[in-house]
Amino acid sequence: MTFNKNQIGTAVQLQDIRFDTKVDCIITKVEKNEILVMYYEKETEEIAYKTLTKEDLILDDYKLKLLY
Repeated sequence: MTFNKNQIGTAVQLQDIRFDTKVDCIITKVEKNEILVMYYEKETEEIAYKTLTKEDLILDDYKLKLLY
């Protein structure tokens, strides 16, 4: 999956493979080797951010699925 700056604001589902969790996110920033996503953390009741590197996705630590 290739990302570009046109996808900022796009809704995605982030799956953490190791912990077998899924959360719906919004892409907030796209750089050459990083994607920044924003999501609501239910446990802390706060907005949280997660930076994903190209390696995270290549090594299947995380998977992203576009939500339509």
